Amino acid sequence: MPKFEIDFRPRLVDFPLKLRLFKECTPRILVVVDGLNFNATSGSGLSQFVSTLESSLIHGMTPQVIKANRLPDTNADIDEFTFDHASNGVLKSRYDVVFLFGIAGQTAGLSPSEIAAVAQFMQAGGGVFATGDHEDLGAGMSKDVPRVREMRYWLSTETPDFGDVSRLSTNLAGDNGQFEFADQSDTHPQRLFVNYRTDSGGVGDPHPLLQAGPLGVVDVMPDHPHEGECHIPADLTTTFTLNGSTLDEWPNATSGGGRVSPEMVGLTVSHGDSFPGKAALEPRAFMSIVAYDGHRAGVGRVSTDATWHHFVNINIDGTGSSRNGLQDPPGTDTPEMERIRVYYQNIAAWLMPKNVRFCLRYPWIIRELTVFPLFEEIRIPRLDDADAEQLRDLGQRLVSALQLKVPRWSADSLIADALEDAVGEERAAELMELDESFGRLSGREVGLAALGGTLIGVATVLGELDTDQDSLDVEKLFGPVVKKAAAVAVGKFQDRCLNDLRKAQGRLEALI
Repeated sequence: MPKFEIDFRPRLVDFPLKLRLFKECTPRILVVVDGLNFNATSGSGLSQFVSTLESSLIHGMTPQVIKANRLPDTNADIDEFTFDHASNGVLKSRYDVVFLFGIAGQTAGLSPSEIAAVAQFMQAGGGVFATGDHEDLGAGMSKDVPRVREMRYWLSTETPDFGDVSRLSTNLAGDNGQFEFADQSDTHPQRLFVNYRTDSGGVGDPHPLLQAGPLGVVDVMPDHPHEGECHIPADLTTTFTLNGSTLDEWPNATSGGGRVSPEMVGLTVSHGDSFPGKAALEPRAFMSIVAYDGHRAGVGRVSTDATWHHFVNINIDGTGSSRNGLQDPPGTDTPEMERIRVYYQNIAAWLMPKNVRFCLRYPWIIRELTVFPLFEEIRIPRLDDADAEQLRDLGQRLVSALQLKVPRWSADSLIADALEDAVGEERAAELMELDESFGRLSGREVGLAALGGTLIGVATVLGELDTDQDSLDVEKLFGPVVKKAAAVAVGKFQDRCLNDLRKAQGRLEALI
């Protein structure tokens, strides 16, 4: 091995065992119900959804999923749960993402101290997902939670009915061509119309929640004959009170540009003929998924969904019906269900707090170095010997390898984080707005160079890692080295690009 390369491979032989060192980075997900359950034999169970999360890699690490029920429940990890409980309630130090799957209506709201606990969690950067169903199903947990309350209709005075002409049906007729209730449990999912112009996804890409990596785009959802409805608040100047202070519900972006607004991620269409208990409908579009990128404003991200029927067993595997859901043959996901499971994973990953995402990138990058193609093909130079092209190409090699497995947004998050390490949050946001019109000095190109520096920094620390320890202070160990490497990489790339631009300008002036 040339002396200017970092010999990282011997340190990776038993990396699966070394994952214990990164236990402080393990994603912690809390799933809360108040009428649904976690029973695999129940149509209203979330066992399929939970098993998807438990078998997923969230930014490279398997999450811990804690199941909580506000009611007595032997299948839950915590039953009779309250959000303000001293030993297991919602704290940012205890959980990273909270899922709210509510049935209880608007008369069963949270106590003021429970609302405050969730609000404090969100202010500290915790991610929240919330959904219900038609009428006021789900209002008990969600109608008073800041931001969540304005990203979906929760009250019976606002929401569609389950049977009259206001109902929102996405059910496609089954194989017999007739509209039936059981069509929600067949192999024909609804069409989801993806918004390709979101701030978080950019123009031309879906929002991160609907990017499916090698599987393409999540453009389907389980269907149901009476869904709820998401929406975007018209007034972004609303406030809420927390611990005696009045706070903006929709604060300004930390890098400027005004208040950050929720955005529509996907639309669907209500349609269909009548069947017993359901009125025939005039088609109309409605918002199925809405998301709020709170990281841009220094708070937690939020996502809402029109109905928990996009997640429960009866719509996934047909439990409780006479059909097999989106598993055909039984136990085998259809291609559509495979994409829907990516949506579940994306929710947990996208909502993950920023500090946890920063922590997770170290074991994630190391894990990627243990497998094809990087384990066999990549050569990592020492930082002092690396030139601008090598740094940029290192970043691109890492991103290209990851995109073979994960949605583009997930791999690209490493670019943005590396750039923020190098130049700070505000300058990184401004740089990422630069496009190809600035030549090689585009935001993405600079970010790739920073990521190349990050990769060198991680490999440098890995080469000196004491694997006899039980755990690590990950940020203390990796953070200073990685941030310095990213900053040096950006400096080298910037000097190279500016020099190229000066030469090009000189040639142009000479010709003119």
